[in-house]
Amino acid sequence: MIITSTNDIKGYKITRYLGLVNVNVVLGANFFSDIFASFTDVFGGYSDTYQSKLDKIYGDALLKLMEKAENKRADALVGVSFDFDEISGKGVSMFMVTAYGTAVKAKPIAKEIAKTERYEVYQKLYNLTKFKESGIINEEQYEAERKNLLLLFEDDINKEIENIKSENANREVVKQAKLEYQQLKEKERHEIEKAKEERKKEELAKISEQEKQALIRKEKEQDINKAIDSLKTNAPIILVKLRALLENNIKNPKEALDKITQADISSANYNDMCINPSDNTAHNIGLFLKKERYADACKYYIDLVNDNDITEAKNYINSVYDILSFKNQAAFVAMAKNLVELKVLGKVEEAIDQFASYALCNRDIAKMVIDMI
Repeated sequence: MIITSTNDIKGYKITRYLGLVNVNVVLGANFFSDIFASFTDVFGGYSDTYQSKLDKIYGDALLKLMEKAENKRADALVGVSFDFDEISGKGVSMFMVTAYGTAVKAKPIAKEIAKTERYEVYQKLYNLTKFKESGIINEEQYEAERKNLLLLFEDDINKEIENIKSENANREVVKQAKLEYQQLKEKERHEIEKAKEERKKEELAKISEQEKQALIRKEKEQDINKAIDSLKTNAPIILVKLRALLENNIKNPKEALDKITQADISSANYNDMCINPSDNTAHNIGLFLKKERYADACKYYIDLVNDNDITEAKNYINSVYDILSFKNQAAFVAMAKNLVELKVLGKVEEAIDQFASYALCNRDIAKMVIDMI
């Protein structure tokens, strides 16, 4: 690995900066006692033991710095620097070396053929022009010198012109060949895609609707899995936005539930709610929460389970609120997987309807949620 204290590397081009890396090497209190005990070997103001210990610290720090850079798959470390500090406190002294630098990807710079002759001509022509403008030489002298100069370098100039023409011609040939190849590949791709579509239509015409959906899902399975992986990765961010969207959708019932008594529940009546018994219990409780009819919700639950335990009823209603406010990330991901699949399969409207029904929200909010996942 290349290590330098400068910010660039001679002969190399930095292609990517991978970030700052740093290490700290801390030695205990016995480091100082060992060093001071070794001052007996000082000769002529120089201590071999002291120097060797510092070299070891320096080497250890550099080695750890290189390991960190290698973990980042770096080719080099630039701007490397070292700081030496003493840490003292409560009668204890320690010695710390901090090493830091920037890990980079770098590649050697291709050496170009020197074109000294061209630049020499440019310089001489430039000087001639300045001499003419300053009145040192007249127009006739300028033209004569210019012709002599061009004649002197005529062979080099003509050779370079030919090289440039040849390079441009080769580039044009390569460019045209690449273009033709791309056009051919594009044509082949279109023909293959067209043949696939025709075969798919023929196959779909022969199978049932259920089999069609299964086939479509199988074809999209890779895209579905990628979308679900993305959902899992981005779930924390999505949940923050989702909770903000649903903040005023259903109020937290806990405080109101705490105040409800047995008498309130006994006098409750939910006959006007048009509850569908075949619907999920949590969904039906959510309808009560949506209208803030907490005593009616408790009454409905108690009648449903045939148990007069008020506390259990309140706990269940609170748990339904937690579900509808998406407090549990794992539960949200489990529910949203089906929505992601519908979206990938092109059934966006169905996904919107499902979420709106699940969260008891309007379709505008549901659409924003489906757009996020």
